[in-house]
Amino acid sequence: MIVSAPLRPPAPARARLDVSTAPAPTLAAGLEEVCVEGASGVAAGLGFLVSAASQRARGGGLMVAAPRAWFRERGRLLAGGLGPLGRSGQTVLMIAPATELEALWALEEGLRSGAVALAVGAVEAASLLATRRLDLAARAAGATVVLIKTRPARDLSAARRRWRVAPHPSAPHPWDPKASGAARWRVALERSRDGASGAWILEHDLETYRLRLAEGLADHRLDLGEYALRRSG
Repeated sequence: MIVSAPLRPPAPARARLDVSTAPAPTLAAGLEEVCVEGASGVAAGLGFLVSAASQRARGGGLMVAAPRAWFRERGRLLAGGLGPLGRSGQTVLMIAPATELEALWALEEGLRSGAVALAVGAVEAASLLATRRLDLAARAAGATVVLIKTRPARDLSAARRRWRVAPHPSAPHPWDPKASGAARWRVALERSRDGASGAWILEHDLETYRLRLAEGLADHRLDLGEYALRRSG
């Protein structure tokens, strides 16, 4: 006895994402937060910010403000190493006050000067009022200000988005298998004013100085839980 099964329509072919046109998450004018873990996370977070900011404005300056103790523990940003990220010859202003409150004041003043395209502050605890002031100053200047955090962010904040950034093995080098290729990051958008979220592996394009979805991985959108991208709560 032969039993015939009903025919099922074939599963639709999975569309592949064109790496050259795929949109990568970028920074916007205003206040954003980036959460990282450990020394490698701090380095990855700064690299991601510099690369992402290069897509918005290449002419403005880069400012980093952090308490002196933060710089002693994690080191200072090397301006000469920014060339591969599209910021060759970039002026980097590093301010090392004694307290986080003074760092917040320096960030706001730098934004109001109009000479800063990206301002990064290592501030773990900022009041809602302070973050609102930073957001307003950044939007008025058409700049981006980012608070980079190494501890779970629990306080209320006016930040429009919260990212979690971690290092990822670099892309293969096109000519030397023993050398590192394009820098890559694991990036998760944990919170957004418009409700969007997601996670990606991004890489820096050495020719255009722009972020893009990592080639070979661009058609595999990551879940927020993948690669242990833990939410900061």
